[in-house]
Parts: sequence; structure tokens; C-alpha cells
Amino acid sequence: MMQILGTLLTLASLAALAIAHDGPDLNLFDYDQRGPLLGTWFGIPGQNATFDYVVIGGGTAGLTIASRLVKSGYLSVAVVEAGGFYEIDNGDLSVVPEYSTFFSGPDMSDFQPLVDWNFLIQPQESLGNRTLHYPRGKTLGGTSGRNYMYYHRPTIGSLHKWAEEVGDKSYEFPSMLPYYKKSVHFTPPDEKLFINSTNIQNPEAFSSTGGPLEVSSGNFVDGFGTWFRKALIALGLKQTEFNSGNLSGSGYMTLTINPINAHRSSSETSFLQSTLNSGLGPVVYHKTFAQKILFDNHRVATGVQVETAGTFGIPPVNFTLSAQKEVILSAGAIQSPHLLMVSGIGPHDQLFRFNISCISHLPGVGQNLQDHPTAGTTHRVDVPTVASLAGDDSLVESNVKQYIVNATGPLSIPGPGYFGWEKLPKPYRWRLSNESIQALSTLPDDWPETVYTPLGYPQPKNASAGQIYATISFVNVAPFSRGNISLAGPNMTTPPIINPQWLANTTDMEIMVGAFNRSRQIWAKLADLGVADPVEFTPGNNVTTYDQILDFIRGSLTTISHGSSTCKMGRKDDPMAVVDSSARVYGVQKLRVVDASSFPFLPPGAPQSTVYAFAEKIAEEILYGL
Repeated sequence: MMQILGTLLTLASLAALAIAHDGPDLNLFDYDQRGPLLGTWFGIPGQNATFDYVVIGGGTAGLTIASRLVKSGYLSVAVVEAGGFYEIDNGDLSVVPEYSTFFSGPDMSDFQPLVDWNFLIQPQESLGNRTLHYPRGKTLGGTSGRNYMYYHRPTIGSLHKWAEEVGDKSYEFPSMLPYYKKSVHFTPPDEKLFINSTNIQNPEAFSSTGGPLEVSSGNFVDGFGTWFRKALIALGLKQTEFNSGNLSGSGYMTLTINPINAHRSSSETSFLQSTLNSGLGPVVYHKTFAQKILFDNHRVATGVQVETAGTFGIPPVNFTLSAQKEVILSAGAIQSPHLLMVSGIGPHDQLFRFNISCISHLPGVGQNLQDHPTAGTTHRVDVPTVASLAGDDSLVESNVKQYIVNATGPLSIPGPGYFGWEKLPKPYRWRLSNESIQALSTLPDDWPETVYTPLGYPQPKNASAGQIYATISFVNVAPFSRGNISLAGPNMTTPPIINPQWLANTTDMEIMVGAFNRSRQIWAKLADLGVADPVEFTPGNNVTTYDQILDFIRGSLTTISHGSSTCKMGRKDDPMAVVDSSARVYGVQKLRVVDASSFPFLPPGAPQSTVYAFAEKIAEEILYGL
């Protein structure tokens, strides 16, 4: 309650200072797009219309590919998005980086209906039958409008594995790098901010002509993060950067934050708004929910049946958007397979159960769900964190002033932003079973198994005034557990059954226990440095055995919402493949799936950069007829 009250005070101060700020006229949206965004390029609900391409899902991939297609100057594109603008629907909680954790937690009540689907996972036996909220963006920008804004690229070896699995060398890291560069306008870190630290980045990993997505290092340095850096380096995680194909060592992560105003940069603020600013479109059907992909008698996708919602008892309107060239599905790892199945593409046994005519029997639709599970250990610390500064009521006015006037201060970043990547080192590796060692050996040599980062922690009720707590979060970025998405009904209005099966694989359990113990070693180093209480607050020093640690993890584990691979890419002879290496759905024509669901597997780390690059790649293939 105190955290919410503090945030409300800050939001009120933001509004007051924004009104009083003596500067240029403020606009809800970047690029001064009030006119075009609020009228010119919105589709009219209830009226059938025809376009060259219809993109289902105005998220990270959807807006990227739609914007690139319309910028050709000769193609018409419609975007169907169930949400609206997060700047309106969720206000500063989506725009201000420090507030990115709001409505993204595992608690079943922690959702905001205007920007989130309120998906709940099935009770997980491996987590003590817990049911968790699974956050997914229902907004223009999709998950790029809801995530924690961390941007990095996968390893060279992981993309080599991708290329090998799908039989297409164009997915090798050197071939993909131009697409990673194409999306991004990079701003190097301000060295003056890092007086007590060092932020290493590689400008050669970016292009001077890239954009419109803004990637920077933020305009504030978290004090606890600088000590976390010292601890990781002392433990052997040498400092590096994470945009050149390496995820081994430690370093500051780049962020999708516009350094000019410290606002979130998403596919909506960058791709959509810059494209609308050019006067080319696309035509956006917001608050409009795709119900079914339509096919002719020859299994050719012809369009999409959609529904624009009414409000407060007003009935919705249904209409059809036809595609002369292609339908592109970019609804994400949950709803891309869901829409395929209700449209007749997927495992025939599931379709028949709900009397859905099977157009293409693809058993891999909805299978192979992968994600990155996380947990953490908590201590009291003696240095401020971003969360403690932002949540201090006595600092509200100064925090807001720094943010509004100078785009700096603790509100301008989502957290410390310093990460450590590694394969479990000895002695923790020695404790892995032979089966786990064998499983991990199947991954490329440069694929890390765990990543660690510090996070703020709410002040406990029994804590003394002024005490600060922090968590070291550890993540399994080499998961072997596989979940699935299945139908609960015959249409899109019935949410699908989400069964992630985190920790269902023994190797995943062992990795998480090893990472837990490694986090304790990091805390011990922080205590040696004089900035952390050696007594563990959560779960407590009395938790020592493998079974005790695993029980704690089962009871606290959550996800970073990196769901992927439920419409996996693969060779034609792969029985579980749903799309080919050009994202075209097997068994039908003129239908592609372009989002994280069509990854053949989940690469290590945050998928955001790869979703942008993948959309850039497929857009180019479409434009050049490859």
C-alpha cells in the first residue's frame, strides 16, 4: 500500500510539474504526432476493407514489419490490435522506466485490463500447484510497451544453432547483424555519469543510419549497481558488452529508452509514430480483436475476421479485413498459436474436440513453449537502490523535477542494469548430475546457463525506517522444460490453456539450485565490500539443503515473460515445425507468423532485439520477393 501511495504521489507531481514546466508544448506522443495518430490512419470499425497486407498484432514484430512494408511507398497495410495506446491506457506507468514493473508481477490480481490480457497459467505441479499471472502486452507496441526495456543480442553460437536447425545460413550471426543494426538508433553512454563505474559498449555493433528504435544506457547510475559490478568482477566475471554476440562476463545492459526525454522507446513510439509522421500509414484498427484467419477452398489465406469491442454493454461490431497479398500473424507466443488453432491450423485432435475444421494438421502448433524462469535472494543493503530512491516520499519532488526537466534521476531507468552471465562455475558445476552435464553439453559453447542482476526490494513491514533491501535475481537462460498452449474453447474469446511446465526438467531444477548458491556467493562478496548485511533476509540462512533450496525456488519462482517457439520454425521434414525459414506456415499459402512464437527455440537472454531483427529480415524478404 505504501509503495502504491508513493507512486501516486509521484504521478501527481509528474502531472503538476509537466503542466508548470516552461518549455515547448507537450504532446501525449513522441514525434508530435497528435493529428495523424488520432485520426488520419485509424480504420473505421464495422466496415469491410481490403489491403495488400493485414498484420494481426500491433506489437514488437507487427509494427516493425508493417512500418517497413508501408515505407516502400506502394503497399497498403492494415494493423489489427486489441489494445490502444499505452500512453493513454496506462499513462506514466508505461512511459516512465522506473514504473515498468507495475502490473507485471505473478500475483493473479496484478494486471491492468487496458494493457494486459490477464492470462493465468495452469496450476504447476512443479511449483507446488501454484497458478500465476502471465503478463502479455495488449497495447500498440505489445510487449515492447510493457517490458523492462533491456536490449541485448544473443550469442554467435545460438544463432549458428538456429541456422543449422532450420537449414538456412541467413540466420548466422554475421548475416543477422545488419538487421539488428537496422532497427536501432544508438546513443553511447554519458561517461560523466559513470564516475564510480565504467560502462563499456561497442559502437561498432550499431549503425549511424539505424533506427527508429532508441537504444541508450539511460541517464542515471544506480548506486547499488556499481557495487554489484565490483562484486562480479572480483568473482571472475570480467566486464564486457552484450551486443556483439557474446554473453559471458558482466556489464551494463543497453536499454530501449529515448535519452532525450527518458521515455520508453517501443515499436509504437518508434516504428509506428515515425511511419505515420511520413504520411504513409499503416491503417491501425485499435481495440480490434482478430477472431479467425479466413481461407479460400485452395488453403490460401484471404483475410481476417475481426471484432471491434463495444463498451459497457454496447455490442461489438464484426467485419472482415481482406488481404490481397498476405496475412501476417504477429500476436505473440500465446495468441499466435491460439489464432492458428481456432482458424483450423494445428493438431487435428485439438481441433476436432471443438468441431473446428482442420485446414492444415500441424502438431507443433502450441507446443514447444519455452521461457526463462527466475527467483532471487534478498539482503539488507547499505547503499541506495533505484527503487529505494524512487519510493522515498521525501524525494518525490526532486525525483520528478530531475525527470521532467533533465530526463535524469531514479525515475529514468528501470533498475541497476548491471548483469552477469556465465555457465555455472565450480564448485556449483561439480554438483550437477551426469544427466544434466550431458544435456548442457548439447548447447553451443558460448551459451550461458545463468544470468544475475540486482533488483530493488519493497521495505518489509517490520523494517526500521530508512532500511533498504535488495534482491539478486538469478535466471535460467538454458531451460530444457517445454510447455504448451492448448484450446479451452472453439474461439478467441475463450482464453487458451497455458501450461509452461517450468522446472519440469531435472536439469532446470539443478541449474536453479546452483544459481541460488552462486547468488549467495555474490552476496558474501558484497558483505565483504561493506555494502550488504551478511544475514540473508530471504529465504534465510537456515535454508541450506538441496531440498530446502528447491522448495524455496518452487514457492517463489516467476518468469520474465520471454515466451517463445510455440509456432516453431523448422525444416519441412521436421514434424513439429510450423513455419519455414521465411516464416511461411506449412500446408497453406499467403500466411506467415512473424514474432517470438516462430523462433525454433528461445535464445539466451531477452528476445526483444531478435524480434525486431527477425521482423526486419522478413520484411526485407517480402519487399525483395526472396
